[in-house]
Amino acid sequence: MPGAPPAPAISVVCPTYNSRRFVIATLESVVVQTILPCEIVVSDDGSTDGTPDLVQEFLSRYPRLPSQVIRNAHRGPGAARNEGIRRARGEWISFIDSDDVWRPNKLEMVIRAMEMHPGANMFCHNERHLRSNGPSLLLDYGARFEATVPLPRQLYYNNMFSPSAVTCRRSLLFEAGLFDETLMAFQDYELWIRMSPYTRPCFIPDVLGDYCDRSGNITSGSYRKRWRAAVRVATLHRGKVSATGYVYRVLRLTASFALQALRYRLQ
Repeated sequence: MPGAPPAPAISVVCPTYNSRRFVIATLESVVVQTILPCEIVVSDDGSTDGTPDLVQEFLSRYPRLPSQVIRNAHRGPGAARNEGIRRARGEWISFIDSDDVWRPNKLEMVIRAMEMHPGANMFCHNERHLRSNGPSLLLDYGARFEATVPLPRQLYYNNMFSPSAVTCRRSLLFEAGLFDETLMAFQDYELWIRMSPYTRPCFIPDVLGDYCDRSGNITSGSYRKRWRAAVRVATLHRGKVSATGYVYRVLRLTASFALQALRYRLQ
């Protein structure tokens, strides 16, 4: 009997920045996967708290799992992710942020979906949003997807992908031009939009990870910065919708961020 075909080569790319308080929990959720990746690539964004040394020591305990720890100058998460993608050796890239965690069968379920949907080049599963100031929420990304509507138009109005839930072909990332390192926020969302003309998505309905809030990472000023970045993304890609659609998107973003900032001040 011939042996089973080898599992797809998946590189896990994890950007870090001053993450020593929580990154080990993230990496622990990777090294206990029921099907291991071909490597773990940790790309550090110039941390000043010793994160790279801590990560290096942790990964040294797993010599049979290839790993890289890349030490970059501080240029933002987009630049750190890009360097991780460039150094990765796998055909597929599975992202995980340094404060999120995966369920142990995450990669196994992704590989199973690859076998069932060989034409797809991007996979996204559901997540549980663990909020710092409220009950957890189910993030059902596939519920937003309509197979009969062009993906670029859908993504312009609604982001249906989350970095720690996405596994995609490495070539697809290069074809789209990687993350925009000049954006202060929403680098992932902007890249998904750029990738969308070439993306054939598959949504996995299972909850295979936890998206975690960290206390202290939101301020009233950060809402303004994020609003500016969101409007910039909407402006960069306004050609994908009508002029009315662009105005609608900007007004909707403005109202949403104004409401979030108001709630923050009333806490």
